[in-house]
Amino acid sequence: MNRENIKTIAITLLSVILISHSIEKKNVIEELNDQISFLNFKVSMADSLIKSTTINGLILADKLMTYQNKLKNLEANTHKIVVTMYHPVPDQTDDTPNITADGTVIKIKRASEYNYVAVSRNMLVRNGGFLRFGDYVWVDAGKKSGVYQVRDTMNARFTNRIDILESPGVKPYKYDDASMRKINYNGET
Repeated sequence: MNRENIKTIAITLLSVILISHSIEKKNVIEELNDQISFLNFKVSMADSLIKSTTINGLILADKLMTYQNKLKNLEANTHKIVVTMYHPVPDQTDDTPNITADGTVIKIKRASEYNYVAVSRNMLVRNGGFLRFGDYVWVDAGKKSGVYQVRDTMNARFTNRIDILESPGVKPYKYDDASMRKINYNGET
């Protein structure tokens, strides 16, 4: 073999090695570019999720604050009371047991169906309280919990107390650890 042939073979081998190395380098570059594209996609998705999560978090924080304020208002408007009951009979009312203090006429035998209450006088607006005749209240008193309407008043000796109007024959009851809050006519507290 002569020198020229050896040079040609060497150049050819070097070219093959160089081309092979270039192809390998190109494949590595393409793989790295694919990984970069994929990582950019992941970063974009993460940014989108972070933005979405942040917006949702702010919305939830606003709702939480609204509910906390509503709860605070409910607690501020809740009054500790004693709940008892009365029958519309002269011994427990006056000589007109079928007429409440606000002038409402009732049927004595159906008294329990009305969901009326008598409140202690300190709770009435005219005595510095927060209730008027006709107002609705939510009473939290065990089995007697529910919505009642203020239609009557109690003897002046009682304070922070309500009497639930019951039909004659209903057995007496008392709830010492009860609470009450005024509600709007549309059912909101």
